[in-house]
Amino acid sequence: MNLKDMVTPQTVIRDIRAGTKAELLAELAGRAAFLTGLDRTALFRALLDREAISSTGLGLGVAMPQARFRELHIPLVLFAQLGRPIDYHALDGRLVDMVFLLLGPEPATAAYLKLLVSASRALREADIRKRLRDRFDAPSIVAALQDNAFSAQL
Repeated sequence: MNLKDMVTPQTVIRDIRAGTKAELLAELAGRAAFLTGLDRTALFRALLDREAISSTGLGLGVAMPQARFRELHIPLVLFAQLGRPIDYHALDGRLVDMVFLLLGPEPATAAYLKLLVSASRALREADIRKRLRDRFDAPSIVAALQDNAFSAQL
């Protein structure tokens, strides 16, 4: 599986106007439902359930909500940039303006786990976050992530 194939114009969402974490997750669940064929409500509930365990707000303005589903055979990623930062209950207390949603198969596959770890590491790097905030489009996201912690082949 190639990261370039996973990050497309359909998986990049600019200028989301959500005002709360729940509104944001609902919007992401809607887009993910469209792309995967999974039930929007089930997606939304799974994301909320994961957030109830602990916040997926990584800090530094970035959140990485995630969930796994038996119906998925390959991971799905969505990148979202918020029009206005929101309180996501991030670990560092900072507002979130960029989201990397990761959906994967249940049970987790090696590719999913590698993507989860790689994304988490990459999004903690200041130069990657800056590049993503400066140019938030599919080719720029792929370039920023592949140039650093991500591997082209997952």
